[in-house]
Amino acid sequence: MNRTSFSLFAALWLAGAGAVSAVENTPLPPGKLRTSGSASAVYGGNGALTVTINRPHSNPEIRIFAPEGGKYWDMSRGKYFAADVTNLSHDRQARLFLLLRTEVPGNKGHLNAGIALNPGETRTLRVALPHQWKYATPGKIPGQRTIDTARIVSIDFNLKGWYEPLEPELVRCRLSNIRLEGKLTPEENASPIHIKDFYPFSDLYGQYVHGDWPEKIHSDADLKKEFEREKAELAASVRPAEWDEYGGWKNGPQLAATGSFRVEKYKGKWYFVDPAGHLFFSHGLDVLIKHTDPVKIDGHEHWFPAEIKPWVYSHRGATCYQATERSLQVKYGKKDYDDDFYKTLAKRLEHWGFNSVGDWGSPDLMAQGKTPYTLQLTDFDWTMPRLGKKFYDVYDPVYQDKMKNLFKIAAERNPMVYKSVDDPMCIGYFIDNELDFGNRRNFAFLRDVMTASADKPAKKAFVAGLRVKYGTVEALNKTWETGYRDWEALLSSNTVPKSRGLRIDMEQFFSRTVELYFRMCRDAVKSAAPNRLYLGCRFLSLDATRPELAVPCAKYADVSSSNIYGHTPANFRVEGMPDRPILIGEFQFSTCLPGRGRFAPNIVAGSTEKERATAYLRYLQGALLHPNIVGAHWFQFRDQPLTGRSDGEGFQTGFVDIADTPYREMTTISREIGENMYRYRINGKYSDGMKSE
Repeated sequence: MNRTSFSLFAALWLAGAGAVSAVENTPLPPGKLRTSGSASAVYGGNGALTVTINRPHSNPEIRIFAPEGGKYWDMSRGKYFAADVTNLSHDRQARLFLLLRTEVPGNKGHLNAGIALNPGETRTLRVALPHQWKYATPGKIPGQRTIDTARIVSIDFNLKGWYEPLEPELVRCRLSNIRLEGKLTPEENASPIHIKDFYPFSDLYGQYVHGDWPEKIHSDADLKKEFEREKAELAASVRPAEWDEYGGWKNGPQLAATGSFRVEKYKGKWYFVDPAGHLFFSHGLDVLIKHTDPVKIDGHEHWFPAEIKPWVYSHRGATCYQATERSLQVKYGKKDYDDDFYKTLAKRLEHWGFNSVGDWGSPDLMAQGKTPYTLQLTDFDWTMPRLGKKFYDVYDPVYQDKMKNLFKIAAERNPMVYKSVDDPMCIGYFIDNELDFGNRRNFAFLRDVMTASADKPAKKAFVAGLRVKYGTVEALNKTWETGYRDWEALLSSNTVPKSRGLRIDMEQFFSRTVELYFRMCRDAVKSAAPNRLYLGCRFLSLDATRPELAVPCAKYADVSSSNIYGHTPANFRVEGMPDRPILIGEFQFSTCLPGRGRFAPNIVAGSTEKERATAYLRYLQGALLHPNIVGAHWFQFRDQPLTGRSDGEGFQTGFVDIADTPYREMTTISREIGENMYRYRINGKYSDGMKSE
């Protein structure tokens, strides 16, 4: 592609914001920076900006405003926003998060992207600009996100989702040649709003009609041709030479073979150890099922072609269409294709370098017996008594009874749960996903307990503990600076006193509550499957770095699982945390518009599949060199639907698209990782690729 680069200053000049010389690399002028938290920025030669971040917990950020004479950055004439980024560290990865901010409040008005770099590495952070004038569509489509690129308030760099330690120069990068690439000419009537025949915008395969890309399926013949190509590739593929029958390091050290997966620290790094006694790093994919979220078509049937009618069905009272179902029937030449699909999927995983089935995998895939797997005994159960937004009242007998019978309940839903007890391919079990434990100071937890009704089990347990501690309500009143007439008055109260004594007592109750939760989860696993691992609750990344959560989790869980949505986990905090193995349950990257005919990006890591694959490589390299991380699972196997799942997400998240076509750049890099990950982890040095001396 022939890209013409021109500076942001040139863009301002072309938009009439002022006479700015249209040279290719114009330094950002001094005086237009604003820093916050522990972030600092210093201009150097050629306008390069050296960015330093010391304390991620102080919400560090560098904001770059338009030059004098212009209120906004006008990026409406650029195809891409780009900046060259150099990691100035000599020994650790760095990540940096980009935010192009508009005046529209919330995420819908901004573009998020990011990059991770190895020590000393320079790469370009490049994102396609989702111009309103070019990509806005008629009507309201779930998940659609375009921005007013003519009115960018600021270019921000930060560490969104921070989970790193409080270290000096945690990030030290040089930003240079900030620019727009690929000159565009904004035109009236250029966006899909003005396409005469915009509807239907989804084709029979679930793809966007008004766009094209290399892997796009245009006919059933395309589906069959692509499948024949892939079948030949899979037939010629051989298993990575370093793997044993479980995907562990066949040529590595021989440890005790117990017949089950376990965890052990070896030469300063944690590992899974497979049943044969070999070191095992869990390289996996989530949601390994034949197709994902159904698309509801009620009320917007005009989005879809009339040809979908034979595949329309009723799901939970709604009329739905599953585009992938039709594509798979065509590929396999029959309606009942499940066995063929999962045999192919097992071979795909091996060929792509994956040795693990992550969360929400299909029992049909696990039953193939080819790939070690994890199981979810329960995702968050919204029918259970709750405390707050997304946490249980663990003191409620209804919840406690469920936990005592959790394994049986899960097995009734999924027969693989019973089989897993004696199946050496089973790594272990997750319980729950991304619970809401509240913020670090427990304000929400305090409020939820104190404002609860008198018959709420959690509140009764809190007050019962206070009675033991204080003996009399008068002693409590003295410490809390309150005036309750008796214990029943405290139980019945729904106010939250501003008292340091209350806060101390509530912090202690919070600790007891969290410990009780993890203990019940551990017991639910070990009482039924003592030889399987309890893999934790799949923290959101920041929660896993909170000692009040990490300590009780480590006390009861064999592995702490965390969903780390950043561009690298390399600097994931371990200082002050229990020395326990960490399994990354989710992470992902997507390209940005107009890449693959999607309406919105998610965690952006470039504008091409090659850039997305490099981001995947850097993430896994960061995970492999982290002493506590024992695996990383990508979310998810397949792209989400174009028109969004039930919560509106419609992101390019997959290793295969909605028509089941693999993203070859991603599968190629994942194979390179799978083949070399054990030697890379032992070697302990960053390199551009996975093969290191």
